[in-house]
Amino acid sequence: MTSRSGTTFRVASDLLLDRERDALTVGRGPWSASLRGSEVDDITFDGEPVLRSIRFVVRDQDWKTLPVIVDAVDRTTSGLALRGRVGDDGETVAWSLSVDLGASTLRVAVRAEVTAAFRRARIGLIVLQSPALAGTELVVGHPEGSTTTVRLPEHVAPHQPAIRIGSLAWTGDRVATTVRFSGDVFEMEDQRNWTDASFKTYSTPLSLPFPVALAVGDVVEQSVEVSCARVGAAEPADAPLATPLAVTVVPETGLAGQREDPIPEPVEGRIGAPLDGTIPTIWTSVSSDADGGRAGAEIPDTISGILVEIDPTNQDWPAILDRAVRQAGGGPLDLRLVLGTGEEAEPMLRRLRDAAVPVVRVGAFHRRTHLSEVTLLTALGEVLRTLWAEVPTPQPELVGGTRAHFTELNRNHARFERWTGPVAFSITPFMHDRGGHQLVESLGMQAVVVADAVRIADGRPLHVGPVTLGARYNAVATTRASAGDPRDPELRAGFGAEHVPGATDERQSAEALGAWVVGSVTALAVSGVESLSYFEATGPRGLVAADGTLTAAGRALGWITELSGRRRVAVEIGGVSLGAGSPVSPAGVTAIAAVDAAGDTVVILGNLCEAPVRVVLTGASEPHTVDLAAGAVARVVIARSGS
Repeated sequence: MTSRSGTTFRVASDLLLDRERDALTVGRGPWSASLRGSEVDDITFDGEPVLRSIRFVVRDQDWKTLPVIVDAVDRTTSGLALRGRVGDDGETVAWSLSVDLGASTLRVAVRAEVTAAFRRARIGLIVLQSPALAGTELVVGHPEGSTTTVRLPEHVAPHQPAIRIGSLAWTGDRVATTVRFSGDVFEMEDQRNWTDASFKTYSTPLSLPFPVALAVGDVVEQSVEVSCARVGAAEPADAPLATPLAVTVVPETGLAGQREDPIPEPVEGRIGAPLDGTIPTIWTSVSSDADGGRAGAEIPDTISGILVEIDPTNQDWPAILDRAVRQAGGGPLDLRLVLGTGEEAEPMLRRLRDAAVPVVRVGAFHRRTHLSEVTLLTALGEVLRTLWAEVPTPQPELVGGTRAHFTELNRNHARFERWTGPVAFSITPFMHDRGGHQLVESLGMQAVVVADAVRIADGRPLHVGPVTLGARYNAVATTRASAGDPRDPELRAGFGAEHVPGATDERQSAEALGAWVVGSVTALAVSGVESLSYFEATGPRGLVAADGTLTAAGRALGWITELSGRRRVAVEIGGVSLGAGSPVSPAGVTAIAAVDAAGDTVVILGNLCEAPVRVVLTGASEPHTVDLAAGAVARVVIARSGS
């Protein structure tokens, strides 16, 4: 059982990375932690969660997280010693990490030596605190010896909640914790901005210049020391341990295999009253892979249309636009333009207008800031008015906001406060961590983010998406990305996300990703959100698999899209009302429901747990029992009374 950010169930195995499946449980005295690869996760003291994680990370000049490979894990008299290397192609850094557990102190120390010169944005230890600490008073010790008291923010903080960190101290219900940092100056950011379930304290302040060139032989040494005491019953630091020095190491996979019951005790679900919100329209993006759907793959008819993002300076823009029109199959386009000036969009918009292609929305984002500058929106609005002045079709709606993460909307929304139209932002749960736990935890953080986005929008409609696993472009790169082959009418090399490292993930076709999609829509489908866009139409990042069949995510989105515009109905699973606050129940079940055109209640259920679950739905004319395999999705129709 995992305690990460309140997740009390074991995540479906097809969403996990190998390092998560092979995790070790480490315990000594009052301390317990999980070792996932090189990451020391789920740190507890006397059974009380203390830290989400302590990790060694290396990020290159474009802020890409380099893989940290573990070569050896050895037991020591007080904990563990790890050795390994870092690098994509060959070794870049050789590292060693020690984990020492004492009576009241846990210490993690790393030594990293550069073995191949490179330019880094960051290298060193990071500490993750749970988002459940939002609102908690935090005492920040500074390197010069002074202290500052801050309160971790309830709303997602646009900028660093704490800077110049030498130590952090806070008190929970039963445990007082102090974390001391050495080897660099640290600062904190609110990672909920990127739908990560954590406040992150990292080394090397962002105010310092980056990237930094590292030469062969350069050494980085850092440590994090966590000291804990029971509130009202603090023990001296030299108190003897109640357990032997041996570290207990138990594979999580072994624990999982101990279960025998194929179906656990039923989980009660209740169908409640109609809610204020409706199910938004569901879109998908044009395929960016080389095939682009030419093999005959078809997306669900219920998908509202195709979102396509184009920079007019890309010489392939006509081919990209033609692909989007073809994949839309006569349906509408949601056009997102990456511009320097509004006038750059005129040839593309004229082409669409002359071909009578239905375009419902046009977004405008500056190619340098990824934001909708007011001058850009004004100029593009004039282009739209001029082009559509004498045609019978409605003028496309102009959309502002950001093509990047909620982070940019949160930090920069004052720049377009005078904008009164719709607002957009995107979601990428794998910005910092590609783990399956992060993927599932991001669902709760999506609920937090969209609540703040609705507050920022202040009555303006929201369009959320694209929602993708990996980033479709690198918003923080310091080097220019590959553009593919120019002037290729067939786009044989693909474009966009096809060329972005990390954009493609094999879990795109995982069965449990369907359940994840149900949880995501449950989190994001709140009043004020008009549309959601997920993944690509076809290809390795698509709703349709290579053999032309729908993925589980595609199937779930097809079912949800049938309910677009319909009033949501409250669903309670295991005593938890699912929605923007809690999109997943403690048992790992997620659900969304609405009343369809026939008056029947349609419930779409997903199981994010690695174990099967039986859900008994009540609150209708008669109970409905649904057995969900691990990672499965189901659609249940509850006929209205008397039909």
